[in-house]
Amino acid sequence: MRLSQLSNDKILSDEEIQRIVYENISDNGHNTKYGLVFGNSLLLKERVTAAVEAYKKGRIKKIIFSGGNNGISNQNQDIVPEAIKMKNLAIQMGIKEKDILVEDKSNNSFENVDNVFSMIERIDSIAIITSEFHLKRCMAIIKKKFPNMEIILIPAKDGFSDKENWFLSDNSWNSGRSLATYEASLLIKYAKENKIYDIDVPYE
Repeated sequence: MRLSQLSNDKILSDEEIQRIVYENISDNGHNTKYGLVFGNSLLLKERVTAAVEAYKKGRIKKIIFSGGNNGISNQNQDIVPEAIKMKNLAIQMGIKEKDILVEDKSNNSFENVDNVFSMIERIDSIAIITSEFHLKRCMAIIKKKFPNMEIILIPAKDGFSDKENWFLSDNSWNSGRSLATYEASLLIKYAKENKIYDIDVPYE
């Protein structure tokens, strides 16, 4: 069943959220030139850490940090763009500045993709590095624009919104449950609006 065939008028069960958000997002272990890190003011450290680990293992050669300062996660109205914060943290963690690219104008995932792909040369593959609940949406945005692109999925684990623990929390703001539930509804909505690639959702 495709995302666009699912109903967004009913409350999703935990099993449905698990399948919509977390199924079929395994890391294939491949290497590539660029690793694109999506910004989130509340999860910067986790995402940068995952990117640095991938870089130090030789899985990526260049890290692209993407994110402005007007995204939904910037609750404190911080004027420093997410991409700049991530770059500074990565340098502290040992990444050479020459291996970092910065895109600091985007304020949502669609803008992240548009802005980043306008600043790099034509490529056949890219690694995307973000929180596990966010991987499928980012993949579907890229796949809609570049259907033949190999997309390597590298999750940034945070211990509360990952596929093995999101359901352990209540639905309070920014809990694992709230993030996963919101993500599931967004995936269905965007697929119905033909804004993302209409991914197949495994159903028995």
